[in-house]
Amino acid sequence: MTFDEAFTEIHGFWPGGQPFAFGHGKAAGRLAAEFDQPLPEELRTYLDVIAPTEEVSFTTVGNPLYLYSLDRLGVRQPGYNWNTVTNMPIEDWPAGFFLLGDEGEDPVLLDLSQPESGIQKLWHGQGDWETGEKIADTLGQFLLCSAALHHALTAFEPDRIIDDERGFNLAPRAAAWLFPRMKAWAGPQYSAWCSAFDNA
Repeated sequence: MTFDEAFTEIHGFWPGGQPFAFGHGKAAGRLAAEFDQPLPEELRTYLDVIAPTEEVSFTTVGNPLYLYSLDRLGVRQPGYNWNTVTNMPIEDWPAGFFLLGDEGEDPVLLDLSQPESGIQKLWHGQGDWETGEKIADTLGQFLLCSAALHHALTAFEPDRIIDDERGFNLAPRAAAWLFPRMKAWAGPQYSAWCSAFDNA
């Protein structure tokens, strides 16, 4: 899914048309130099045209998903590959991991060594960075799915989650809006976005 396709869909449901102001930061050259390697074309477009100038917060079932601002993007990431107390690198962070944001400190990233693997969310605190899941094929798909889940959790019923003897369910109007769209938009990654809900 391209950025144009993703934002065409987002414009159809997001108040004001898009979830954040595009940064137009022209940051791809700087970050390619920091990582000392060419960046995939989609990531270059994101960094030069789309990435926000201020951090963006998307509502999820648990911790918010934070999309980092342009000034937060870079090769040195405190808590992931850099210890700010010792001012030393943390050795187990793969050099090709390009951190885009996090959800409760679970890093959301693109692996520059295999960009075709898409956008990954890894589990923090597992002792390694090998445990996680693919959440999107492209950055455009990732932004659309993040915005859609946020919209479902904020724009419909006041009590968005029903947790009772029937299970942990998304409220009916939100569910009727989200689940069919996410099946189309997320494709094989549907469960990564909706498996928290028993009625998905």
